[in-house]
Amino acid sequence: MLFEKIQLEPDEEVLIMVRKHWFVIMAELFATFVMLLIPFFLLAGLLVFPDALTNFNISLVNYTAVIMFVMAGWLILTLMTGFTIWTHYYLDLWIITDRRIILIDQIRFFSRNVSIFRLERLQDIEFSIKGLLPTFFNFGTLNAQTASHFESNFRSTGLPDPRGLQALIQKATDARLQTLHYNPSAPQH
Repeated sequence: MLFEKIQLEPDEEVLIMVRKHWFVIMAELFATFVMLLIPFFLLAGLLVFPDALTNFNISLVNYTAVIMFVMAGWLILTLMTGFTIWTHYYLDLWIITDRRIILIDQIRFFSRNVSIFRLERLQDIEFSIKGLLPTFFNFGTLNAQTASHFESNFRSTGLPDPRGLQALIQKATDARLQTLHYNPSAPQH
């Protein structure tokens, strides 16, 4: 897996590794499963109502090879979509350590972004949970903003327990700043 290739600093401890919520992947895979069944429903409908084709002088027996070819192509494309969804889910990962946040974002099969930022550079972390299902299943969006330019901001949707992740990151940030002997609430001279 990609995580083993990431070099941690000496004495750096992984606090949590997070993938998207299980409901997100199940909803996407369920939609793919429904798409997989569409040709079978169409074929069953044509077999149940054969009179629908007699108006057009079409017989399914004459087009068996074409029907099988189209169904096989549809099934292959749908299965490829399902495997793409699974790959994207499995390889997208947030790794939160006591010193950094590492975000691995699988864009396509051969395209991936790995972003790392140090906790002491964290300016703001916020979460949002919008909707009935996200509220019920406790998943949402996490935004992390750093002290540098806009491209270094992190945003991930569908993360489980965003409140808990925000609290964990904030606690790790506070501990890291204390380790570095930085007190943001102390008066500046």
